Amino acid sequence: MSEDESIARPTDFIHYVARIRRVPVETLKVPERLLITYQRSTFEKAKNLVDGKCADWWIYGEAQPFCVGKFNDAEIGVARIWIGASAAIMTLEEIIACGAQKLFEVGLAGGIQTFLQPGDVIVVTRAIRDEGTSFHYLPKRVKVESHHNLRNELILHLDRKKVKHYVGSVWSTDGVYRETLGKFRKFKDAGVLAVNMETSAVFALAKYRKIEAASAQVISDTLTENGWLQAFEHQSVTEKTEIVLKAVLEVLSES
Repeated sequence: MSEDESIARPTDFIHYVARIRRVPVETLKVPERLLITYQRSTFEKAKNLVDGKCADWWIYGEAQPFCVGKFNDAEIGVARIWIGASAAIMTLEEIIACGAQKLFEVGLAGGIQTFLQPGDVIVVTRAIRDEGTSFHYLPKRVKVESHHNLRNELILHLDRKKVKHYVGSVWSTDGVYRETLGKFRKFKDAGVLAVNMETSAVFALAKYRKIEAASAQVISDTLTENGWLQAFEHQSVTEKTEIVLKAVLEVLSES
């Protein structure tokens, strides 16, 4: 074992789950296509869209539900994982160890550009690494981006459906309540569209594990020079999230 090799591996945990479930480890498989969500309501919408059935072997149960269904005859896994980079990546590592190869993240983000309003859709190109988890996977100098095929297919699909959207970067941070004025101004001036907690770590993990990953975000709140404006339950956020889910499932089913 090299100095840089991890002692604890996600496959170790999957073998442990197989032992306690008393099933062959080969049966603990997930579809290659994966949709990850963070909010309960988003997961339930996605589950209904794929007519998903929850995996009975999935060790996290209702805390982080995982289901398998079909969309346009393509088998797709749908997961709701915990919010925050470190928690999300721990579970995502295990899902990848079970066979996921193409993943699309659908989440909520806080707009930092003045033209963004609740319900606006962002197709993410690049994520700024301001969380801690990604640095365990990639050197600081490495930039993390969405997979160009998945990203471009979503853009084309939204264009065909005439769904207004923005294409650009997001800033991912661990410190929700340390989104300082200085950082806000820095990233706003650099043209970054929004802030969230997970995307840069998701892209870093995908790069490290050599799988495809992309992200779509719906604006649920906004940061301004004068404070934080929240709209998580706004009707436009709910409606656009469902539109984005359908679009992402179309892309995954065709990929």
